[in-house]
Amino acid sequence: MYSVKNLRFAYKQSNQEILKDVSFTLKKDKVNAIIGMNGAGKTTLFDCLTEILMPEQGEINLPPIENILYQTQSLFFSPSIKVRDFINFTLRLDHKSGIKSSDELSQIYADTDFQRIQDLWDRKIGSISVGERKWLFLIMLSELERSLYIFDEPMSGIDPSSRLRIIKQIENLIYKRNKTCVISTHQLHDLSTMDCHIIILHNGIIKYEGDFQKWLKDSGTDNPDKAFDDMCIST
Repeated sequence: MYSVKNLRFAYKQSNQEILKDVSFTLKKDKVNAIIGMNGAGKTTLFDCLTEILMPEQGEINLPPIENILYQTQSLFFSPSIKVRDFINFTLRLDHKSGIKSSDELSQIYADTDFQRIQDLWDRKIGSISVGERKWLFLIMLSELERSLYIFDEPMSGIDPSSRLRIIKQIENLIYKRNKTCVISTHQLHDLSTMDCHIIILHNGIIKYEGDFQKWLKDSGTDNPDKAFDDMCIST
């Protein structure tokens, strides 16, 4: 079981700690969701977990860094690159042979995903929508064989259809491929459709860790936005 214990971090140019004695455990059979306001330290936490930043203190019990996939919010590919070239680039990251035709992906993806890839195959990255781009990046990067997958705000700023496809892919990683997944999100209502273990990060500390539905019940509301506001803002 993967866990983090007593993690502390502060940027050198600041005297303020961003992460203050942060501890939590990840569940393999659930979507692990890090929740928090903008500036709460979610991305800083992910950067510490993936050795981009070095924490001042703490114990991180995760797979070796080469066995972790971390999709950041700022993932960039030149808008002039074609989707087919991005797909081949991604496959080669795991030393897989490239493909010449989208038809070769029919063995890997469900009919709806396969059709969508075919539709995008010859288009440039810059010509497809934000939602299509986020879905494409996530679905291809999740094909890389890793033990732990970390997705920073995978569902932000996209349409409902793309969100549903991204959620489906994350659930496939967990329930079909037996992987551990962590996401960060502000889309709390999306969590109602998933079996979630939530970790609420506020002002650098863990305010709550546990089952999403139990949190709602304990909060006395079925509205996760209100439950979050009551716990982190109104108190």
